[in-house]
Amino acid sequence: MPALDPTRVRRPRPSALRRSRPRRGTGLAVAALLSAGAATPGAHAQESVTLEELSVEQVGTGGPSGTRAGTTTASGTIGLIGPTPGYGAGRAVSSTKTDTPQRDVPQIVTVAPRAVITDLAATRVDRVFTYLPGVAQQNNFGGLSLFSYAIRGVTTSEIYQNGFPLNRGTPPPPDAQNIERIEVLKGPGAGLFGRSDPGGLVNIITKQPTAQRFVEFGNQVDSFGLTRGTIDAGGPLTEDGTVLYRFNFAAQGAGSFRDFVDSDRLLVAPVVSWQVTPDTRITVEADIQRNRTVFDRGVIALNRQLGFLPVSRFLGEPGQSTVQTQNILHARIDHRFNADWQMRLATHFATGTLDGESAEIRAIASDNRTVARDRNVRDYRWDVAVGQADLTGRFDTGGIGHTLLLGFERESTDSRTLYLRSNFRTNPYALDILAPVYGQALPPLTLPRNNLERVTNTALYAQDQIALSPQWKALVATRLDIFEESFRERVPRSQADQSRVAASPRAGLVYQPVPELSLYTNVGTSFRPNIGPDAAAASPGKPLKPETGQGYEVGAKAELFGGDLLLTAAAFRIDRQNVLTPDPTNSGFSLAAGAVRSQGFEGTAQGQLSPELRLLAGYVYADAVVTRDNVLPVGAPLINVPRHSGSLLAVYEVQAGDWKGLGLGGGVRGVGARPGDAAGTGFVLPAYVAADALAYYRIENLRLGLNIENIFNTVYYESSLNVFRVYPGSPRRITGSFTVRF
Repeated sequence: MPALDPTRVRRPRPSALRRSRPRRGTGLAVAALLSAGAATPGAHAQESVTLEELSVEQVGTGGPSGTRAGTTTASGTIGLIGPTPGYGAGRAVSSTKTDTPQRDVPQIVTVAPRAVITDLAATRVDRVFTYLPGVAQQNNFGGLSLFSYAIRGVTTSEIYQNGFPLNRGTPPPPDAQNIERIEVLKGPGAGLFGRSDPGGLVNIITKQPTAQRFVEFGNQVDSFGLTRGTIDAGGPLTEDGTVLYRFNFAAQGAGSFRDFVDSDRLLVAPVVSWQVTPDTRITVEADIQRNRTVFDRGVIALNRQLGFLPVSRFLGEPGQSTVQTQNILHARIDHRFNADWQMRLATHFATGTLDGESAEIRAIASDNRTVARDRNVRDYRWDVAVGQADLTGRFDTGGIGHTLLLGFERESTDSRTLYLRSNFRTNPYALDILAPVYGQALPPLTLPRNNLERVTNTALYAQDQIALSPQWKALVATRLDIFEESFRERVPRSQADQSRVAASPRAGLVYQPVPELSLYTNVGTSFRPNIGPDAAAASPGKPLKPETGQGYEVGAKAELFGGDLLLTAAAFRIDRQNVLTPDPTNSGFSLAAGAVRSQGFEGTAQGQLSPELRLLAGYVYADAVVTRDNVLPVGAPLINVPRHSGSLLAVYEVQAGDWKGLGLGGGVRGVGARPGDAAGTGFVLPAYVAADALAYYRIENLRLGLNIENIFNTVYYESSLNVFRVYPGSPRRITGSFTVRF
């Protein structure tokens, strides 16, 4: 049995650039210090520790690796995917929880490696979403959250970090500094991840310890007042290299194109791994975030028309900020029993808070300029504990190869919500939107809500990846969830308890007529209880039925240029029942839309066209409509879901000669018209096309970068909740960055 060598290092990774920038508030002092240094480019390969068979961080590759296509050898190890050269997407863990080549899996995973994050100068995950085909932003909760988005026309809030849920409570949007890659699983994921939505989910893979010692500093500024500083460091902590670390830090202060809106953010993310024996590794990882921002619901539409107000117009109260905290601790043990069997035990603990105040529009007077607002004070608390145990084994039965995954998961989440509001009917807290005068006397808080919620979920899951022949591969899986919720509304007084048991099977088949081409089909189901205050308040004492879904898909994948470029195409249909949508007649509550359907097709291209040229491109057609409802009309399109959307991001980097290290690139994002509310009123967000540009120059350990977002200063609107909550897209933004590595 080969030893797990902690010093064995593989390289490739042209672009692991980290960004940085400081500003004011929390991050100002530290960010200013970091301005003297800078974080380096992705030109330097980021070295990664590989545990041969058992991998805590596998070195990713753009093309095929591991088991060759056209064999009946089972493949797949439990592991995270490490640094990936360029825009490579040949492997992904989110579809199977194993490190398996994409061509062998009957499902699509769109990947944004670190190079994409770097090229976009992204500081938050939602910036990367704009270039991930089929991902559409939904309600952003006043800028506090990105945990509402749509994949293939299906709204979801499922975001995971290394396979653990991030969307419990109301945590701050994930910072991009400690992210190695973002994987978007298309289609049902409940067979492995449990309660979720059938359109797909997002899994964030974080940076892991390295055997190579390095320190990387970065600084980033932009035309809206951002100043950001970052640190990325790693290497051995012991002489024998058995204890390794990774440390990421980001501090920033930022302005905005929105009047009176600013923010501060702090991230501290250390990781330590210990190679206890050649076959056993322990990894402990923390993710600590602090986020302060002005709560901002955007602009409003007058008579269901946009454009009467400048996109900079702020309609809340200046100085009313919200502070979010999130403290996460991961611990995992990876152990290999022999060359074919391995185990992972992992735990996830998270605790968080949200405290703040805001003024939000609820109605408009007949003069079409005076709005009634209410005052909102929020105090949220949550605690999450999740444990997972995975056992993976490879074996043959009669010449048929198997990779078997058996798993157990237990989750416990406790949350407390204190939400106080004023009554806008008796105390309108009025504002003239055409000539706003701020600073009015605060109205009294007369509408309280105070609730406690406890959720526990116990799950067993099993998956078998089967190599039937050199050309045929199959996947079968199921997960059994035992879900329990206790909900207590203390003010007003109500309660609701529910217990659910659900199985979520899925199956798929892959045919490879040649090693470079895979034809596949899959079917899967989903299960997600309708939980929380909306579900309980909508039917006191009797929770709403859980949402269920089914997904069907056929598609093809092709690897070109030796596996450096991955092409995918798929036709899909997704059906959902007992869907919750915002109640158009009762703000703050939800209703069950009955049933909805999304069907369409998508195509993507990702990877390297040549050593110089990399790209990430895609187009999605999604026809998402209501198919049964007591309130909404049948055939009504779903809120914020365009029928047509697409994007293209391409970068050319000179590889030799006097201009070696010069990179030039750009991107185009196109989104079709889509409904702006869930009430079927005819309010529509207009279609738009926005263009971005980027340039950078790498010389030795230094990288200088320039990004221009929305070059032509296009006025557009990303998403909305209703006519009173419309989120405008950013005008032209110029960002400068430099990184340096030692």
